[in-house]
Amino acid sequence: MVKHLIEDLGIKKVAVFYQDDAYGLDGLEGTRLGLKKYGLAPVATGTYIRGTLDVEDGLDKIIPSGAEAVIMIGTYDPCAKFIKLAKSKGFNPVFHNVSFVGADELAKKLGKEGEGVIITQVVPPPEERVLLPAAKDYARLLAKYYPQCMPTFVGFEGFVNAKILVEGLRRAGRELTREGFIDAIETLDRYFVGIGAKISFGPNDHQGLEQVYFTKIKDGKVSMFTDWKELKKSLGALPQLGR
Repeated sequence: MVKHLIEDLGIKKVAVFYQDDAYGLDGLEGTRLGLKKYGLAPVATGTYIRGTLDVEDGLDKIIPSGAEAVIMIGTYDPCAKFIKLAKSKGFNPVFHNVSFVGADELAKKLGKEGEGVIITQVVPPPEERVLLPAAKDYARLLAKYYPQCMPTFVGFEGFVNAKILVEGLRRAGRELTREGFIDAIETLDRYFVGIGAKISFGPNDHQGLEQVYFTKIKDGKVSMFTDWKELKKSLGALPQLGR
């Protein structure tokens, strides 16, 4: 996220809005480490308490910084409220969320206010079956057992997680223990046919999948993009970069 904001969009002033818990703090630290590589630091930070929509104080701390981008580590309800409230106050940076937000729900909550909002994903769009072939099984099983539900990023990510979990349990054997499961899943370092990608786990590596996919909200829908020059042009036509 930081690399593209700085190198492709030319942004230098980055703020962080995060959920005030271990997950949010981890996102804040990741942003700090990313910015440090460019000799930068967050220009401001703001928080909200998990399970609440109390975003006003966090927003009030970020607005005076003049941030050109706000990296957001939170769920869709508070993040949507933050974005809507920011725009109502004339504060229009680039809003950049992580997959934790729930992209599809965020787009629904934002409506027309979502145009140009960016979300990183750890799985590609479920319809992009070539990028991660497990999407085919996900769509098939979802249609079979939950025909009333449409494929989503969150659902697809959960499906991939479940497949990896089951493989770890299979390797751990019948006499399951916490330590035995950890030892078993840390042997997963190969192309996983059930997913269609290389899964990498080890004592010092719990990342699993390494690829990051970038998506944006356009016309109320979440779609993947790879052309940052084109993205910059589209953002330039929005209030975000209309300074």
